[in-house]
Amino acid sequence: MKTTYLAIVLLVALFISCKEWSGAKNEAIAEISHEELLRNTYDNFVEYAWNNSNMDSLTILMEENFVKYHNGIQIAENKSEMEANMNIYFKGFPDGRLSVDNVQVKGDNLFAQWVYMGTNTGMFGEFAPTGKKVKIHGYTHIEFNAVGKMIKEAVYFNELELLQQLGYTLNPPVLE
Repeated sequence: MKTTYLAIVLLVALFISCKEWSGAKNEAIAEISHEELLRNTYDNFVEYAWNNSNMDSLTILMEENFVKYHNGIQIAENKSEMEANMNIYFKGFPDGRLSVDNVQVKGDNLFAQWVYMGTNTGMFGEFAPTGKKVKIHGYTHIEFNAVGKMIKEAVYFNELELLQQLGYTLNPPVLE
Protein backbone atom coordinates (compact mmCIF):
# COMPACT_ATOMS: atom_id res chain seq x y z
CA MET A 1 0.00 0.00 0.00
CA LYS A 2 2.81 2.41 0.94
CA THR A 3 4.58 1.57 -2.32
CA THR A 4 1.44 2.25 -4.35
CA TYR A 5 0.85 5.52 -2.48
CA LEU A 6 4.50 6.55 -2.99
CA ALA A 7 4.31 5.67 -6.70
CA ILE A 8 1.17 7.80 -7.12
CA VAL A 9 2.77 10.76 -5.31
CA LEU A 10 5.89 10.46 -7.50
CA LEU A 11 3.79 10.25 -10.68
CA VAL A 12 1.77 13.33 -9.68
CA ALA A 13 4.97 15.24 -8.83
CA LEU A 14 6.56 14.17 -12.11
CA PHE A 15 3.43 15.17 -14.05
CA ILE A 16 3.33 18.62 -12.39
CA SER A 17 7.03 19.27 -12.97
CA CYS A 18 6.76 18.13 -16.61
CA LYS A 19 3.75 20.37 -17.12
CA GLU A 20 5.62 23.38 -15.65
CA TRP A 21 8.68 22.61 -17.82
CA SER A 22 6.44 22.16 -20.86
CA GLY A 23 4.78 25.52 -20.15
CA ALA A 24 8.15 27.25 -19.91
CA LYS A 25 9.27 25.51 -23.09
CA ASN A 26 6.09 26.58 -24.93
CA GLU A 27 6.61 30.20 -23.79
CA ALA A 28 10.17 30.10 -25.14
CA ILE A 29 8.93 28.64 -28.42
CA ALA A 30 6.24 31.34 -28.64
CA GLU A 31 8.94 34.03 -28.17
CA ILE A 32 11.12 32.46 -30.85
CA SER A 33 8.12 32.07 -33.15
CA HIS A 34 7.20 35.75 -32.77
CA GLU A 35 10.78 36.82 -33.49
CA GLU A 36 10.94 34.49 -36.49
CA LEU A 37 7.61 35.86 -37.74
CA LEU A 38 8.98 39.42 -37.69
CA ARG A 39 12.27 38.37 -39.31
CA ASN A 40 10.41 36.45 -42.02
CA THR A 41 8.10 39.38 -42.68
CA TYR A 42 11.10 41.69 -43.07
CA ASP A 43 12.99 39.16 -45.23
CA ASN A 44 9.94 38.91 -47.50
CA PHE A 45 9.62 42.70 -47.59
CA VAL A 46 13.23 43.00 -48.75
CA GLU A 47 13.16 40.09 -51.20
CA TYR A 48 9.71 40.40 -52.77
CA ALA A 49 8.79 44.06 -52.42
CA TRP A 50 12.21 45.75 -52.79
CA ASN A 51 14.31 43.31 -54.79
CA ASN A 52 11.56 41.99 -57.07
CA SER A 53 9.32 45.09 -57.26
CA ASN A 54 6.32 43.03 -56.15
CA MET A 55 3.81 45.55 -54.85
CA ASP A 56 1.18 42.83 -54.27
CA SER A 57 3.33 41.51 -51.41
CA LEU A 58 2.72 44.75 -49.48
CA THR A 59 -0.89 43.69 -48.87
CA ILE A 60 0.31 40.64 -46.97
CA LEU A 61 3.22 42.33 -45.19
CA MET A 62 1.83 45.65 -43.96
CA GLU A 63 -1.26 47.28 -42.56
CA GLU A 64 -3.25 49.60 -44.81
CA ASN A 65 -2.41 52.62 -42.62
CA PHE A 66 1.33 51.85 -42.69
CA VAL A 67 3.47 54.96 -42.05
CA LYS A 68 7.01 55.53 -43.37
CA TYR A 69 9.61 58.11 -42.39
CA HIS A 70 12.85 59.02 -44.19
CA ASN A 71 15.34 60.70 -41.89
CA GLY A 72 12.54 61.86 -39.59
CA ILE A 73 10.24 63.16 -42.35
CA GLN A 74 6.96 61.34 -43.00
CA ILE A 75 6.81 60.32 -46.66
CA ALA A 76 3.95 57.79 -46.65
CA GLU A 77 0.85 57.34 -44.55
CA ASN A 78 -0.67 54.33 -46.30
CA LYS A 79 0.25 51.44 -48.61
CA SER A 80 -0.46 53.30 -51.85
CA GLU A 81 1.87 56.16 -50.84
CA MET A 82 4.48 53.56 -49.88
CA GLU A 83 4.15 51.99 -53.35
CA ALA A 84 4.58 55.41 -54.97
CA ASN A 85 7.75 56.04 -52.95
CA MET A 86 9.18 52.64 -53.80
CA ASN A 87 8.41 53.16 -57.49
CA ILE A 88 10.67 56.25 -57.50
CA TYR A 89 13.58 53.94 -56.64
CA PHE A 90 12.45 51.19 -59.04
CA LYS A 91 12.34 53.68 -61.95
CA GLY A 92 15.58 55.44 -61.02
CA PHE A 93 17.52 52.25 -60.28
CA PRO A 94 15.98 49.35 -62.24
CA ASP A 95 18.82 47.06 -61.12
CA GLY A 96 18.62 48.24 -57.48
CA ARG A 97 19.14 45.63 -54.79
CA LEU A 98 18.73 45.89 -51.05
CA SER A 99 20.85 43.58 -48.91
CA VAL A 100 20.62 43.26 -45.16
CA ASP A 101 23.73 43.10 -42.98
CA ASN A 102 22.32 42.80 -39.46
CA VAL A 103 18.86 42.30 -37.98
CA GLN A 104 17.83 42.55 -34.32
CA VAL A 105 14.33 41.99 -32.93
CA LYS A 106 13.12 43.38 -29.62
CA GLY A 107 9.45 42.78 -28.83
CA ASP A 108 7.39 44.11 -31.75
CA ASN A 109 10.33 46.10 -33.15
CA LEU A 110 12.89 45.11 -35.76
CA PHE A 111 16.14 46.97 -36.35
CA ALA A 112 18.21 46.36 -39.48
CA GLN A 113 21.36 47.66 -41.12
CA TRP A 114 21.26 47.48 -44.89
CA VAL A 115 23.04 48.41 -48.11
CA TYR A 116 21.26 49.59 -51.27
CA MET A 117 23.13 49.35 -54.58
CA GLY A 118 22.02 50.19 -58.08
CA THR A 119 22.74 52.07 -61.27
CA ASN A 120 20.81 55.26 -62.03
CA THR A 121 19.53 54.53 -65.56
CA GLY A 122 16.03 55.98 -65.16
CA MET A 123 14.37 59.10 -63.83
CA PHE A 124 14.87 59.29 -60.07
CA GLY A 125 12.00 61.51 -59.05
CA GLU A 126 12.80 64.80 -60.82
CA PHE A 127 16.45 63.88 -61.44
CA ALA A 128 17.55 62.76 -64.92
CA PRO A 129 19.48 59.48 -65.23
CA THR A 130 23.22 59.83 -64.63
CA GLY A 131 24.33 56.27 -65.40
CA LYS A 132 26.25 56.28 -62.11
CA LYS A 133 26.31 53.47 -59.58
CA VAL A 134 25.39 54.09 -55.95
CA LYS A 135 26.08 52.20 -52.75
CA ILE A 136 24.21 53.56 -49.75
CA HIS A 137 24.34 52.24 -46.19
CA GLY A 138 21.30 52.73 -43.99
CA TYR A 139 19.41 51.75 -40.90
CA THR A 140 15.75 50.77 -40.51
CA HIS A 141 13.43 50.51 -37.51
CA ILE A 142 10.14 48.73 -38.17
CA GLU A 143 7.24 48.42 -35.74
CA PHE A 144 4.85 45.48 -36.10
CA ASN A 145 1.34 44.85 -34.83
CA ALA A 146 0.39 41.77 -32.76
CA VAL A 147 -0.10 39.58 -35.85
CA GLY A 148 3.26 40.47 -37.41
CA LYS A 149 2.22 43.06 -40.01
CA MET A 150 4.36 46.16 -40.44
CA ILE A 151 2.73 49.34 -39.16
CA LYS A 152 5.59 51.85 -39.17
CA GLU A 153 9.04 52.15 -40.70
CA ALA A 154 11.70 54.73 -39.96
CA VAL A 155 14.60 54.70 -42.43
CA TYR A 156 17.84 56.61 -41.93
CA PHE A 157 20.51 57.12 -44.59
CA ASN A 158 22.77 59.88 -45.88
CA GLU A 159 20.79 61.53 -48.68
CA LEU A 160 23.68 63.88 -49.49
CA GLU A 161 25.96 60.87 -50.04
CA LEU A 162 23.37 59.42 -52.45
CA LEU A 163 23.21 62.64 -54.46
CA GLN A 164 27.01 63.01 -54.48
CA GLN A 165 27.38 59.46 -55.81
CA LEU A 166 25.02 60.49 -58.61
CA GLY A 167 27.37 63.38 -59.42
CA TYR A 168 25.55 66.27 -57.77
CA THR A 169 27.51 68.82 -55.79
CA LEU A 170 26.76 71.49 -53.23
CA ASN A 171 27.44 75.06 -54.11
CA PRO A 172 28.54 77.50 -51.44
CA PRO A 173 25.85 79.93 -50.36
CA VAL A 174 25.70 83.34 -52.00
CA LEU A 175 26.64 85.87 -49.36
CA GLU A 176 25.52 89.43 -49.90
